[in-house]
Amino acid sequence: MYMIDANVFMNWVMAVTLGAGALVILATLALAARGRRGPLMSYLYMLSGLFGAFAVVVVVLGLRGQKSENRPWHFFLDMKYQAKYTSQGQSNFFADGRSNRLPPADTIPFDGTDYAADAGRHADPNPDFLRGDRRYYTGVADPDAKDKDGAPAKPQWKDGKLAGEGFYVNHIPPEAVERANGWDALVKRGRHQFNVHCSACHGASGRGGQNELAYGTVGAYGLSVKPANLVSGAEAPFAPAQADGELFNTITNGKGSMTAYGHQVKVQDRWAIVAYLRVLQYATNGKQ
Repeated sequence: MYMIDANVFMNWVMAVTLGAGALVILATLALAARGRRGPLMSYLYMLSGLFGAFAVVVVVLGLRGQKSENRPWHFFLDMKYQAKYTSQGQSNFFADGRSNRLPPADTIPFDGTDYAADAGRHADPNPDFLRGDRRYYTGVADPDAKDKDGAPAKPQWKDGKLAGEGFYVNHIPPEAVERANGWDALVKRGRHQFNVHCSACHGASGRGGQNELAYGTVGAYGLSVKPANLVSGAEAPFAPAQADGELFNTITNGKGSMTAYGHQVKVQDRWAIVAYLRVLQYATNGKQ
C-alpha cells in the first residue's frame, strides 16, 4: 500500500467516478430523448445532477498533486493559518513595526536548556548578547587573571587592605549603586531579595547550618546538604573574604550544591543581595 502514490490513486478514483457519471448522464439524455418517464428517470436526473456537480468541482479545483504557483484553497484550515506573529513578521501594534521584541532592559540571556536543542547548549552566557560592561553584568574584572592551576586569581591584599583586583571585581560597580538611586535603596532591595531567594537555606541571618543548628528552613528539615554560613565562623570563613564579584558570580552560576539563580534574579538584584550580605557580615562580625 505504501508503494502506491496517493495522488495517482485518488486521480484514478476521480477518473472512474467521472467516467461512471458520464455514462449515467448519457443514459439519462438518451432515455429523456425517447420520452421515458417514471421513477427511474427521477433517479437518473438526481444522479446526473450529482455527477455533474462533482465534475464542476474537479474542473475548478483540479486534480490531486497538480502543481501551481497560485495560492492553494483551504476549505478546512487544520491550523494552517493561526492568529499569531511569525518570526521576523511585521506588527502594526508596536511603534517600530516589528513583531519580534528586544530583550527587556537590564537583563542578560540565560543560555542553556533542559535538553540540547538543534543550536546546541551553551554552558555560559554568550558574551555577544551582553549589552553593558563586563564588570557590571558578570562581576569579572580581568578574565585573564588566573592562578597557576587555572583557577580565578584572588584579590591582592597589602597591610590588611585590598591593593588590587584579581579575576573578579573587588567592589560593587558604581553602576549598580546609580541604578538603585543610592546605597540605602540598594541595601533595602537586597534585603528583600535575600529574604525571597536566599533565606530559605541560609536563614535570615545568613548563618546557614543544619538540623538543630540551622537558621534556614531547608537546613532545619535536612532537605539538602548543610547550607553555608555566609557571614562568619569556622565553617565557612571564605564568604567575608571573597570579592564582591565572586559573590555575584556564585549567585549567578551557583557553587557546590547551590544551584544557579542567574535565570530568575536579574543583574541589579544580584548586586543588591551582595550589598545586603555585606551588611549582615558587618553586623555579625561586629558582635563577636
